[in-house]
Amino acid sequence: MWNFEPDLYLENESPSLWKRSLSLTGGWGGLSLLSAALVVLYLLSRDNYLLFHSLVELFAVVVACVTFMIAWHARRYLDNGFFIILGSASLGVAIIDLLHALAYKNMGVFPMADANLPTQLWIAARWLQVVALFAAPFFLDRKARPGVTLVASLGITALLLASIFWWRLFPVCFVEGEGLTTFKIASEYLFILLLSLTIVLLRRRTDSFSPSVLQLLCACCAAFILAELSFTLYTDVFGISNMAGHLFKVVGCYCLYRAVVETGLSRPFDLLFRELKQGEMVLRRRSLELESVNRDLDAFNYSVSHDLRRPLSAISMRAEVLLEMFADKLTPEVRRFIEGIQCDTGRMNDLITTLLEFARLGSVEPKSESVDLSAQAGLLSRQLQESDPQRRVSIDIAAGCTAEADPELTMVLLENLIGNAWKYTGRVEAAEIGFGSIDCDGERVFFVRDNGVGFPMEQADALFEPFRRLHADWEWSGFGIGLATVRRIVVRHGGRVWAESVPGEGSKFYFTL
Repeated sequence: MWNFEPDLYLENESPSLWKRSLSLTGGWGGLSLLSAALVVLYLLSRDNYLLFHSLVELFAVVVACVTFMIAWHARRYLDNGFFIILGSASLGVAIIDLLHALAYKNMGVFPMADANLPTQLWIAARWLQVVALFAAPFFLDRKARPGVTLVASLGITALLLASIFWWRLFPVCFVEGEGLTTFKIASEYLFILLLSLTIVLLRRRTDSFSPSVLQLLCACCAAFILAELSFTLYTDVFGISNMAGHLFKVVGCYCLYRAVVETGLSRPFDLLFRELKQGEMVLRRRSLELESVNRDLDAFNYSVSHDLRRPLSAISMRAEVLLEMFADKLTPEVRRFIEGIQCDTGRMNDLITTLLEFARLGSVEPKSESVDLSAQAGLLSRQLQESDPQRRVSIDIAAGCTAEADPELTMVLLENLIGNAWKYTGRVEAAEIGFGSIDCDGERVFFVRDNGVGFPMEQADALFEPFRRLHADWEWSGFGIGLATVRRIVVRHGGRVWAESVPGEGSKFYFTL
């Protein structure tokens, strides 16, 4: 992958461009190999054109086949259809290019055929290849079904071959003694247009490729454009324009090889797992956005805490003044109204406090230290019994329940779970509450159980959602925040929480830390 140095690029443009050329061709070794291959092929074309043509087409067929194999075996890891489209079409291109090489003039494989047959096969292969290159960028944001894409590519290949060999419907592309037909030349210019648009499309999606892969794909298209320009000029299949076009095809196939095959094998992250890096960048960006949102929420919570509590305090204070100053003048009905106002403002104040505490849990970073959950549960149980000494509740706290967690957050967690158990056993004569732990598949699972009213299991998931209550306000007091707070604390510790219950027989809440 390239690593541009801005100062070097601005101060001395030529060396930087030279480095880019080296990167495209695979360094000095790749550049030397490509240059030597082109020189050898040129000299060979002057002595034995058929051998030159066969080697060029064989190289193109091998690159196309390996492109298909890399894309096909990587299909499970690709989150878009770019290389699936390109790879599937490459298999069809390889088949037609192989037939093109065998059908070339003087090869003798198709003795009754003239120079038109290999030219038709060439145009058919280019139609498949160029359209696939043009279509592939449109699948950078969507998936392609590999099986369907492959079958479609092979089906189009079969139709093209049938139109040439059996149905004789494919337009004539070359006439002996006259040269290229209008259809052949027009097709080449259309290929040039589509390849130019492909470069534009690729350049607009720089975020979808590593810089080296992007430049190699663009270089491949550029080399194919030069090849097509050359193929619009020849009148002899053994002529110099035809030879130049095949040399440009070698360069294009080499760039495609570098982009797909070598990159896919030696640096698969650049090609096959590019989405992982993009996902990491998206997660980092969303993390920054969440931090900003959390700061805004903190500011909003502070504003709510002060702006809502101030008028509530004023309402409650005025109601108290009315009760004190006009105590002997108030009728019982008016007194009930005023006391109702005080009760509702107090409940609203408690709700604000609960919401602020719930929001605070989302921004608190949990500490990790050894916590005696049994001791915390015992302390909370004694506090509940002292707050209502008239109740007779059997509370069983198992000893030795410890965990690595944040002691303040676990206290809030147990306060909500044991507090719920205390509340929902309020109408049970022989109330029982228990806290303990069990080992489940090597994992320490803590639980709080009771024999209270319980709830239907089909509503278990709704329990842990904020403001979702299974009982009416007149039955049981609360805001529907307690179990949502429990889940938030458990999740912050990397654990999970769930519940089991039978209506009328009690509930059992499990959690891990």
